Amino acid sequence: MELYEAVYQRRTVREFLDKAVDFEVLRRILEAGNAAPTWNHDRNWSYIVLRTPEEKEFAFPEAKKIAEKFDAEAYLNRPKPYPTTLGQYMYAHAMPRQYSMLATAPYMVIPVFKCKQLNGEWVSRLNPFATIWCVIENIFLAATAEGLARSMRIPLSEEHDAVKKRLKVPPTYMIPAFIGIGYADPAEHQLEQAKADLDKQLHFGRWR
Repeated sequence: MELYEAVYQRRTVREFLDKAVDFEVLRRILEAGNAAPTWNHDRNWSYIVLRTPEEKEFAFPEAKKIAEKFDAEAYLNRPKPYPTTLGQYMYAHAMPRQYSMLATAPYMVIPVFKCKQLNGEWVSRLNPFATIWCVIENIFLAATAEGLARSMRIPLSEEHDAVKKRLKVPPTYMIPAFIGIGYADPAEHQLEQAKADLDKQLHFGRWR
């Protein structure tokens, strides 16, 4: 698969087929992650891989609780002075699947990067965070090139610390996201996506 094809085919899914993924394929995907640029040349990141239902259930009780309590119909039908947005439709689709989209993926990959605490005082202080997202984007594109799909959940503040402690992640590391990798269920409903207008985004010389 060519690069542009992978870029435009990459999408988030929340329902996977019950179909095994060869671990050697996952290794290739993670090696692509390792090829990402790094701000300090040390590549201070690692990957926790969850494979069994027991491992996933142990890791993600917070996501399970959030999914179980969310009422998509009530959320979409609550009174509001404007039409329901694409973002709200997506939120209503995603929230009830916050646990299942992790638990049903053949592999759950949790990248961790060396950083005790994020510091946004200056943009350059976020270099470790920017680097791990370069890694994650490589993983997304490599998974797409392998014919696979991925789900993603970004942990909430308390959830981040709870999962980190549960999985015995060293205190000097942080978790940017939980990533499910597997074969997409083609029957999953695909919602309309907002599209960017590049001509309106371009500014030459200065912001106008």
